[in-house]
Amino acid sequence: MVMTGGKDNDSKNDAKMTVLKNSEKPVALKPDIFQSLTSQLKDYLAWIDREILNQAEEFDAGIVPLFRYVLASEGKRIRPLLVLLSAKGSGGIGENHLYLAVVVEMIHLATLVHDDILDGASMRRGIPSVTSRWGSEISVLLGDNLFAQALKVCCRLHPDIIQSVANGVCVVCSGEILQTRRRFDWNLLEEEYLKIIQMKTGELFRIPCELAARLNSASRTVSEALGRFGQALGSSYQIYDDCLDLFGSEENVGKTLGTDLGGGKLTLPILYLYQQGSEEIKRTLVEIFENGVSADWKKIQFWIVKEGILKKTFQTAMSFLEKGEKELALLPESDEKDCLLDVGKILANHLLELVKENSVL
Repeated sequence: MVMTGGKDNDSKNDAKMTVLKNSEKPVALKPDIFQSLTSQLKDYLAWIDREILNQAEEFDAGIVPLFRYVLASEGKRIRPLLVLLSAKGSGGIGENHLYLAVVVEMIHLATLVHDDILDGASMRRGIPSVTSRWGSEISVLLGDNLFAQALKVCCRLHPDIIQSVANGVCVVCSGEILQTRRRFDWNLLEEEYLKIIQMKTGELFRIPCELAARLNSASRTVSEALGRFGQALGSSYQIYDDCLDLFGSEENVGKTLGTDLGGGKLTLPILYLYQQGSEEIKRTLVEIFENGVSADWKKIQFWIVKEGILKKTFQTAMSFLEKGEKELALLPESDEKDCLLDVGKILANHLLELVKENSVL
């Protein structure tokens, strides 16, 4: 599966590697490739959706409606898509890949249920969150059950894959614990923050990419490269989500925003602003975090733009996408590889649009 050398291949790769370098312009996409491949995968994605929903029936009849409520929520299904694309790019899609996709999406849903408890979020995917409907106690248990059910489905797979998934869940939970412990901690360093997001978000992007290749018995070099691509993509996605929490609209995003600020969660743009800001900015930030979201919200948005923090955050997110793109150089040329690259380009365009929309406040 590893690409061989040669001038032709090298020049082709060099040309591809320049795609994300000019971060001031929209990234060129190939919609014909992406839409065509997504269309080819639609039957797989539909099966995965049905199987996820079927998992609700595994529980006691008295609580099935709660699980249906969570499992029926329509997300982007990015992680199942990454499973399928990584599988096709490393040998082909088999039945085990479909179950892996179910597993990673259910784990993701469990983390969302728990996140909404921690953040006090009232909305998720355009509908009331589980915690706002049934309270924190039931939500904790519901999230725990989703984790357990995901691991039950995972038992269909090879023991090595089961162990890797279980290890990954531990990494995700550890990242959440580290972040929770560092709330309101203004001594948090950028490298510590980046480590946290690679654990809590990047890991759930790494698992579908790397394990899909391992299910195809791809070489360790290829499978781990795909894993690093996924982790870089997930880390960039988390930084984008941090920016949305500050500049997005709940109507468009479909979830409660401002929870990072109100909950004392120091995201990357806030860290940059605190580190680079004046004493007035630092004092105001601390006051806002201690008192929750207030009328000073607009001040923070203004400062993040005026001080160049939004652009700096954008560049950090883009650097992760560039690292991920480099990892895919190990894969042979294919539509699947192009589509994986396109996933990064779509995220890059979303990041750029967010920066341009908020360049003047």
